[in-house]
Amino acid sequence: MIWPWRRRKHKPVRFSELKWDVHSHIVPGVDDGAQDMEASLEMVGHLAAMGYKGLVLTPHIMSDLYPNSKATLQPAFDRLVEAVNAAGLRMELRLAAEYLIEAETLAAIEAQDVLTFPCKDAQGAQHELILMELGFHHPPEEALVKDVLFAAQTHGLTPLLAHCERYPYLHKNEALLDLWRERGGWMSVNAASLVGAYGNEVKDMAHRCMTQGWVSFVCSDAHGMRHVRALESLSHSRHVAQWMEAGHCLHTGLG
Repeated sequence: MIWPWRRRKHKPVRFSELKWDVHSHIVPGVDDGAQDMEASLEMVGHLAAMGYKGLVLTPHIMSDLYPNSKATLQPAFDRLVEAVNAAGLRMELRLAAEYLIEAETLAAIEAQDVLTFPCKDAQGAQHELILMELGFHHPPEEALVKDVLFAAQTHGLTPLLAHCERYPYLHKNEALLDLWRERGGWMSVNAASLVGAYGNEVKDMAHRCMTQGWVSFVCSDAHGMRHVRALESLSHSRHVAQWMEAGHCLHTGLG
């Protein structure tokens, strides 16, 4: 559903109503996100103060830069959970991952060796989500995207595209976004994009995807406090308020 733009006032965005942030790089020392426990706890503490109930932590998994796996990520995640509890922070944490669409990801899906998280859709149907990203500079081969989407759904997974607004080649040609939606994939946008951190073209693309009803989550994609603050600054965002009012927001589906 595409909602009409209205210049009426909207209530402030309450992050306690969003409940869950489903894309972040807060597990310390495993990718280009938080580098130590102190940085992780600062982000978790700030998100808790904003009103979030839980975080899905999604470290990068890509074969060249971050060849992570559940085996490498679980110990670091467990240490973070212990530190959060010791600090008295009230935050539920779940471990998933952000997978680059590549041949290795297709193999991991086929082997059912992937990190995912559950969410209910607007009709109450349960889904198991796998967060994925495209390469930023060059589009992947369409055949690979089709194979990954097919494999994911064959194994009962719903693909969730990270920061659908940030791929420059999709601004000029939305064919891959059309394919993603046609094959049952979901999409998310980044808070930093909505506040203009990556330029007006990315910001406009984020707004367009939201107004079209394509977006299910607004995420911090937090690598550091700058991203947490970008998320916090959306408390008076008309776009986010209208998106929530239109019923496209699925944050609450995680419980």
